[in-house]
Amino acid sequence: MKKLLLIDGNNMLFKAYHATLYGRMMTTSNGIPTNAVFGFIHMIQKALQQIQPDYVLVAWDSGKPTFRHEHYKEYKGTRKEVDEALIVQFPIVREYLDAYGLYRYECDGIEADDIIGTMAKGHPDYEIHILSSDKDLWQLIDSTTDIYVMKKGLSEIEVINEHVLKEKMGLVPQQIVDLKALMGDASDNIPGVPGVGEKTALKLLA
Repeated sequence: MKKLLLIDGNNMLFKAYHATLYGRMMTTSNGIPTNAVFGFIHMIQKALQQIQPDYVLVAWDSGKPTFRHEHYKEYKGTRKEVDEALIVQFPIVREYLDAYGLYRYECDGIEADDIIGTMAKGHPDYEIHILSSDKDLWQLIDSTTDIYVMKKGLSEIEVINEHVLKEKMGLVPQQIVDLKALMGDASDNIPGVPGVGEKTALKLLA
């Protein structure tokens, strides 16, 4: 079975930036920050080494409003402005991917999550591995699809599959949608059921 590695570009770059932000800031000789670039490359290299995929796709948000904003104007409305020190590293990472020969894709109107979901469900005959710390993507887990999550900063990878998800949360992948609906998602400014947090939602789903 062929292996396809799907990488959540925005998620991984944000994680790399914040995981390396409190150490000694890395910059080029002319002062351009590179800590997120360093962390991003480190994570990708670690995943490539561990998975050894036949194909790789790095999915990105286009940065423009999506169909979700049309349905819910407050979507992601509480998010803070992205640090300028991170913004300047986005083109550097894209340049790295192009130089390394890793295919990247983005599309106006949809998010990186949508691209990853489409690719994962569109290739049932592939072994799918998704590199992301976004729990929304856990709904994609199935017998041939798992999630690789960077742990302890950027030093370890935890693999979330059907068995691990059941063990950690007592859920099957299809229930991730129900979990999010019940508890809401503060990072996306999506309200859940009043008074229901993750603990209560998990009890209800159990």
